[in-house]
Amino acid sequence: GGLGLGFRTLPYLFQQWGPILAVLAGVMWFGLLFFAGITSSLAMGTPIMGFMRDEFGWKRENSAWLFGALILILGLPTVVFFNYGVFDEYDYWAGTVSLVIFALFETILFAWIFGINRGWKEITMGADIKVPIVFKYVIKYVTPVILGAVFIGSLPSIMDTINNTAIHEQLATATDETTISTLKKTIFFKNISRFALLGMWVSIAVAVAIAYRKRMREGRFTNAEA
Repeated sequence: GGLGLGFRTLPYLFQQWGPILAVLAGVMWFGLLFFAGITSSLAMGTPIMGFMRDEFGWKRENSAWLFGALILILGLPTVVFFNYGVFDEYDYWAGTVSLVIFALFETILFAWIFGINRGWKEITMGADIKVPIVFKYVIKYVTPVILGAVFIGSLPSIMDTINNTAIHEQLATATDETTISTLKKTIFFKNISRFALLGMWVSIAVAVAIAYRKRMREGRFTNAEA
């Protein structure tokens, strides 16, 4: 996958090219990864900073400091505790499971709660290219069914991950004290990383709820529009 290919396989291959080429390839490769990460972070941070400015009146500098602090708090453990699987845990929950769950929720909210007719009007309003009408039914029926099936089918794997089944199996057969200690620490740090991600998602939900109530109090949109 991406993590193993980028940080394990390719560096190993670079080492086979000799000391000079290995260093050059490593600098260029990880330099590209660095700039890709920076630009992605900026892209992710812009909506957050815009949200804090628009909904709570924060200055751009304060919003940027908040985003930077969140990235530091959540990102630093992936480096310090990399050997205990924190990076892998973030990648699994944020980059795999959450994509399906949030996509399913967003589709349901858009097509069934907000209303596919109102949503379709927003999609097609002022569009230069006419969207085929078939996508209206794809969004409302096909997409939720497929995403729901994928999520249900992955539940056994998700439960195994939550229960740390693979690590417990390794613990059951391990005899070396160092290995046992490492596996126990891995379970601990994996659980902590999950709570950190959960706390972040809950915090985002709370912030959105507060912003929604603030808009309602200020009359920035009507109950019908809400």
